[in-house]
Amino acid sequence: MDDIDDELRRLFNDDRLDVHVTPDATDSVVRGANRRRRRRAATAGTFAIVALIGAGVGLTQLRPSEDDSAGPLMPTSSSAATTTPPPSVSTYTQTVTVTVDPPTGSQGTTQGGSSTPKSSRPSTTSTPPKEGSPGVWGKLALGMSEENALKTGSLTNPGEATGSACRPYAMQTNLDSDAVLISPARGIVRIKMPSTARTSKNIGAGSTVAELKAAYPGATENGSELVVQMTATPRWAYVFDSDGTVVTAARMRLADQDCPGA
Repeated sequence: MDDIDDELRRLFNDDRLDVHVTPDATDSVVRGANRRRRRRAATAGTFAIVALIGAGVGLTQLRPSEDDSAGPLMPTSSSAATTTPPPSVSTYTQTVTVTVDPPTGSQGTTQGGSSTPKSSRPSTTSTPPKEGSPGVWGKLALGMSEENALKTGSLTNPGEATGSACRPYAMQTNLDSDAVLISPARGIVRIKMPSTARTSKNIGAGSTVAELKAAYPGATENGSELVVQMTATPRWAYVFDSDGTVVTAARMRLADQDCPGA
């Protein structure tokens, strides 16, 4: 152990192992330390600047721009001025009035001179002629030929011709099978009035005989018939059937006719 201590002591005291320091060593060390501090400070400043720039860029990207915030939320005056208003819509309402089975007037026909035929009891579609007027009923007229009568479309269901060749027909407004009687020589000689029809003086089926005579003082009786002659050309007459008290049926008859039972 002592030998080791002695050897170490000898080495430490050897001048050859001394480190010789130059006179400006201290200044060199100080300058080096200052350089290292400046480099560290510069590096730290650079990092700080980069960090600030990065943070600024990030905030700029995160913050919405003025255009983005104002565009969708606040319309500009120009867009409001150019906005086209919605087109106006007009509503048109049309009212259609449909009259079904209108009430009959004082003359037994509807206002306007016609009544609506019913399925169970057809009625007239023509105003009864007045005294002095031709014997016309709808499109049919006393004395009209069979050919012309068929062209009117008013006749239906022709019957068998009788021995005198007179042919009966029903009418669109009177389904009686012999409502119209046509002579091959005289044309239409008889038109039966529907049971709901009335003459221009309000006489028809259901009227009393007294009412008939009061309305037509010139009426003449022929058995159960009451005949009222009309002053027209061709001459014709109203013929009313009655039971002695009430009129049961009415018809228009050509004065110059050749069909039995007309």
